[in-house]
Amino acid sequence: MTEIQQTNIAAANFIIGELHKDKPFNLVLNAGQTGSLYIIASDSHHLHSDFVRKLEATLRQRVNNGTGIILEVSDSNADLYYHMLSSYITEFDQYGVVKALGEVS
Repeated sequence: MTEIQQTNIAAANFIIGELHKDKPFNLVLNAGQTGSLYIIASDSHHLHSDFVRKLEATLRQRVNNGTGIILEVSDSNADLYYHMLSSYITEFDQYGVVKALGEVS
């Protein structure tokens, strides 16, 4: 796993952890977390989701400006964030998957 993938997985795990809060709420991401979320959204085209495409376009602007973002998390989009982020983690965090499989055995 590359260092960028490790950084993205850390950001994904952070965001997933925040998704458990009472909704709606605003999730403030710094520029680095925004960049990670942009890469994750860009790598999530296989989900064929309007949500992912719109998120990617919004994040692209923030990444180009070098700024963070405030995401509005609600009951209607929390599952979409979770699915996108967990799919990325499953694809790139081979150590975590192997560790989880070892715990099941």
